[in-house]
Formats: sequence, structure tokens, C-alpha cells
Amino acid sequence: MQVDDERIASSKLESKFAPPLRAARRTVAETFAGLDFHGFRRARICISAGTSGLTFAGCDTHSGLTGGRRHAPVRDGDALAGHDIGELRKIKLESRDMSTIKVLGAAALGMMTCAAHAQSSVTLYGIIDTGIRYTNNGHGSVTTMNTNGWLSSSRVGFTGQEDLGAGWKAIFQLETGFNVSNGALDNTTGLLFNRMAYVGFKSPYGTLTLGRQWNLAHDIIYDFDPFFLQYPSIVPLTPALDGVHFSNDAKYKGEFGPFRFSMENSFGGVAGNFSDGSARGVGMRYKSGFIELGGVYIHKRTLVGTNYVPDNYYALGTRLVFGSLMLSGGYMNENQDGIAGSNPVRTENYWVGATYDITAFTRIGAGVYETSLPNTDGKRDIGIVSVTYSLSKRTRLYVETDFTRYRGSYATNTTLNPQKAQRQIAGTIGIDHSF
Repeated sequence: MQVDDERIASSKLESKFAPPLRAARRTVAETFAGLDFHGFRRARICISAGTSGLTFAGCDTHSGLTGGRRHAPVRDGDALAGHDIGELRKIKLESRDMSTIKVLGAAALGMMTCAAHAQSSVTLYGIIDTGIRYTNNGHGSVTTMNTNGWLSSSRVGFTGQEDLGAGWKAIFQLETGFNVSNGALDNTTGLLFNRMAYVGFKSPYGTLTLGRQWNLAHDIIYDFDPFFLQYPSIVPLTPALDGVHFSNDAKYKGEFGPFRFSMENSFGGVAGNFSDGSARGVGMRYKSGFIELGGVYIHKRTLVGTNYVPDNYYALGTRLVFGSLMLSGGYMNENQDGIAGSNPVRTENYWVGATYDITAFTRIGAGVYETSLPNTDGKRDIGIVSVTYSLSKRTRLYVETDFTRYRGSYATNTTLNPQKAQRQIAGTIGIDHSF
């Protein structure tokens, strides 16, 4: 009975290690190819399974035996991908030149360890947000569902990564937005992946991404808006983020203790002029304990008519967190130069707000936002109060009400205010589901 039990255990062990054995043989064969074995007539690396794991032995093939066991010769085998070799415990190297085999064996094991850690994944994700919104500006009322999303912008996308070893990963993201009420893309330019389309690397030294992506203004100000840039068609911060997305963008982000540093360059692609159509920015955030501070600066050359003019943007923000209570606020300033026959355009945004988690499922929030046009004496003030309730980790119900007041050129300019309304009151109720 004892002999039978040992045979059964041996059979199970051989079955368990069969796939990694084949993969290991191939990896070792590739490692040793073309190397001088200093006196070996014919060198083979013999691999076997034992009670302590896999055993690697340097074998003199003249005898064909090591330690009383017959070992299979090295040959091409299956790929290592998908097999767990985490139980490699014992490495036994026997040869006429132990120092040579030790070095080569360590190199082979290192290669197999890297291969074992090289894993890749692709994730499908998205948000579907819709609801009913009522507005009344004194010139009539409107009730609509036609939106890309009230609380969040509806989207679907893919993210992926491949573990390259030593803390390095290859990453990518593709994301498109859509209108739930009619199924159309959320842009008029026909871009399929209008929200995100980039590839890059993530490493212990930071993250580098290349393609179409959020600009630094979005990355920095996101944390300093009380609603984290939710209600994008109601709260004025998202449209004021100096373009929100940049195409042809190379962006670096790195964390150094409590500091997070970032920089980017969006290539303009204008023949004969490196600067026209381009954008360059730097940003920094500091977080320690309950306080977080941040700022961003972006310089770009924007096409106005047939000419490119300088556009300078900067923003500052802060956030304070005391348990379930969060306070935040900030300031934006964008200055776009004018051309012959037109004046410069200056836009300022100020905001302050707070959120409080009543329970783990219920959050209330309030914010006040002012957009100012100093050159034309225009002002727009928006106040918003919101309540969200989580039915689950992925599904939320929300309700909000907002009030808007227009003054100066905001009340008289039909481009900014087609009906020249003095004020507007509105409310929204909806559902937001993520997957």
C-alpha cells in the first residue's frame, strides 16, 4: 500500500508540473544556446519534479543519469504563458565545472521568472447615464432627455496592460462617448475614440502616454471641483479646461513623495512651424494629511480665423477633507490674444463647494461657480445642490437643482445667451450605471 501511495503521489506531481516542465526546458535551451561549456562533451540541462518542486540538474550526457534518475533532454516545448511556476524551490546543479553551470542556471531561472510575471489583461468598462431635465428661463420651459449624460458623460472603452517585469508595464486606453437617448456619438466631428486613444508605459519612474487624452488642466482640476467634474453640461468647469482633450499629446506623470509632477506637449502638426497648433503644459499637486493643493499652466497657439495666436491658461485649486466632509475651491484664468480688428479674450472662473456623506450610500453636495469676462464686463453665476444615492457599487440615482443668473454681456450677447435671459432655474433626476 505504501508503494502504491507513493506511485499515486508521483503521478499527481508529474501531472502538476508537466506544463511548466516543458516551458522551462525551452527557456533553458534558448539561454544556453551558443555558449561555451568549457569541456563538456555534450551538455544538457535536465529537469525533473521532486517533492520540493522542480529540480534543475546539469547532466553529463555521456552517462545519461544523474543521481539515479533519467532526465529528458532539452528540447523545444510549449510557451510558458499561463503556467504558474511559483513552486520552483530547489535548484540542483551537478557538472564538472560547477561555477559555469551556477552562473548559467541562475540566468536561465531569471529568464523564466520574468516570463512567469509577463501577464497581460484587457478590460471593457463604461458608464450609461440618462435622466430627465427641466429648465425655465422666463422665456419658456423645456423638458428633455437629450444628453450625453447629466451626472456623468456616457462612455464605453477598453483599457489594457502587459506586465513587462521589473515594475514596467505597457498600457493603453480607448474610449468613446455616446448619447443614450438616441445612440449617437457625443461629438459632431465623427471621431470614434474622441475621449481617449493612447498607448504608453507605466514604470517606477512615472507614466508616459502618447495619443489623444485628457489635458493637464483636467488632471489637476478634477480633484478640486466639489463634484469631481460631474454634471459636465451644467457646471461650467469642464468647458473651461482649455480644451479638455489634446490630440497628438505626449504626457508624463510622476509621483515623488507627497508631490505629483506632470508635463505634456501636444504637437501642432503645422508644416513649417513647430509652435502653431501646439500646446505645452506643466502641473503639480501636493497632498499631505487632510490638505491637497495644485496648479497647472498651459501655453498653446490657437487658430483664430486664419492666424494662430498665443493662449495662456493657468489654474489653482485646493481641497480639505475632514472625515465625511470635503471642502474645495479654485481659480482659472485664460487669456487669448486678439488679432487685427478683434480684442483679446480673457475668461476667469471662481468656485467653491462642499460635499458630505450622510451615509455610505448617500452624498449631498453644493457648489457656487462664477464665470467672468473682464474685457466685456460679463458675469454668469451658477448655484447647484445635488443628492446622490447608491443602490449598489455600480448604480446610482441622483437629483439636482441649479439656478443661473446672467449679467452684463452674458445677458446681452446672443452667442452666450440666445434668449437674453436674466436668470434660469432647472432641475434634473436620473440614473447612472457603470460597468
